[in-house]
Amino acid sequence: MHTTQEDKNGKLFAMPELDELLGRIPNNYVLLLEGDPGTGKTSFAINMVCRNIVRLESKALYVTTNEGVDKLTIIARSIGCDLKKLEKRGLRDRLKFLECVTLSDEYLIDAVSDRITKAIIEGYDMIVIDSVTPILNILGTYIKKRAWLHTLLYKIASVKNVLVILVADTLVKDDPDISLLRYLSDVVIKFRFNPKSVFPRSLEVVKFRARPTPNLPIYFIITQDGLRPINLVSDVLAQRVRRRRKTIVIDEEPAKKIFGKALVPGTQVSVIVRYPAISLGLLKDYLVLKLGIEALIKGLKVGVAYYGLRSRELLPEEELLAKALGKNCATAQVDFIKQQIPHHLVKKWISKPEEVDILIVTGYEKFAEFYGVDEVNKMLAIYHQTDSKLGVMTFRIYRVTEAKYEVPSSMLTMSNIVLEVTLSKDGKHHVIKVIRAPHITRPIEVADTELLPVVEELRIRLRELIKEHGLSIS
Repeated sequence: MHTTQEDKNGKLFAMPELDELLGRIPNNYVLLLEGDPGTGKTSFAINMVCRNIVRLESKALYVTTNEGVDKLTIIARSIGCDLKKLEKRGLRDRLKFLECVTLSDEYLIDAVSDRITKAIIEGYDMIVIDSVTPILNILGTYIKKRAWLHTLLYKIASVKNVLVILVADTLVKDDPDISLLRYLSDVVIKFRFNPKSVFPRSLEVVKFRARPTPNLPIYFIITQDGLRPINLVSDVLAQRVRRRRKTIVIDEEPAKKIFGKALVPGTQVSVIVRYPAISLGLLKDYLVLKLGIEALIKGLKVGVAYYGLRSRELLPEEELLAKALGKNCATAQVDFIKQQIPHHLVKKWISKPEEVDILIVTGYEKFAEFYGVDEVNKMLAIYHQTDSKLGVMTFRIYRVTEAKYEVPSSMLTMSNIVLEVTLSKDGKHHVIKVIRAPHITRPIEVADTELLPVVEELRIRLRELIKEHGLSIS
């Protein structure tokens, strides 16, 4: 994270995580937000403006050439930037809109330039032009475009210590206007949208004058609370939430063979169910009961999510877990056509990895059938990293069907513990093969029947705890 004096006096990005990654953007810089229409540029710009008004009491002029002010107000409200809330805080006068959706000739462009100059004289320290593309189209020639941009960006903004945000639509490949804007801008962020990806929206910082840029795309979602990065985790947040995480001690002998003596915060467990097995057998009962007891004693939050196009009924032990933990247990069926990942379910704390302590996710094979194994690998690689950093203990279950034997490689290579569940040769019980774990040097096998007495003991213990806590379970 950058901590220079320039950073302390600069502006905030749309997401706190970007501030931590890049440092603040200097006041006299030009920020270009480029990408196809509908990729999230406007949401980013509005979010950025609102953050700076609320946090730094900036004054912003928002010049809109694409959308009317009414529509921008709706967009702002949908991402948590309600202008009425700014008004209640006495900050509404710090944001002004200039609507220019009917730009048709250069005289109007001169009027826009005059209004920007006036705003800077009045003390506005942020200027947004969304979008600059229609203006450049009207100017026509390269010489006129460069002259107007040079006047706006250097003679006005840079000298007066004002941050200028230019939103530009990429309408054609190798657009010369985009090349010109990139050349003149100090910071360039490129936005992309791929509807076939598990993470459709992404941004990439392709230029930051005098600073290094991350060489990976940053995936994000647009929520009612603003823009949230998926693969970018704040170090400050991670340190704070990890302090309250709890270790789960494994004191049952058969289970020690599988998990070792303890599961520490951030442990990532992958379970592959091999056909003809279709379930985890007694391993599922053990996990649900053990996690339920630990959660009840230690006040942990447990999330149970299932990928599928239709909801499924909770298994008996899951239902017992849900009733026992009450508000500290969230169950959710994820329609992967409409939603992304369990971490991003709307209006449930399971959607926030900083709040959930233990996450159990099943149905990954359904997700793979829809998006493909490569996309699932990308998804799992990102969530292995973020969950580990935040200390979320995650159990991911993938069922290998008769027709589809491919397992996402990230489950095998990135998980702390990798288990494979199959049926015994006589088909009478399940066999748990520990492929990878910190406590083993070579793979071992455990019959799930070894867990039977432990499961019975845990079931009794959980019901006793339920009574001790004054809960009623039929």
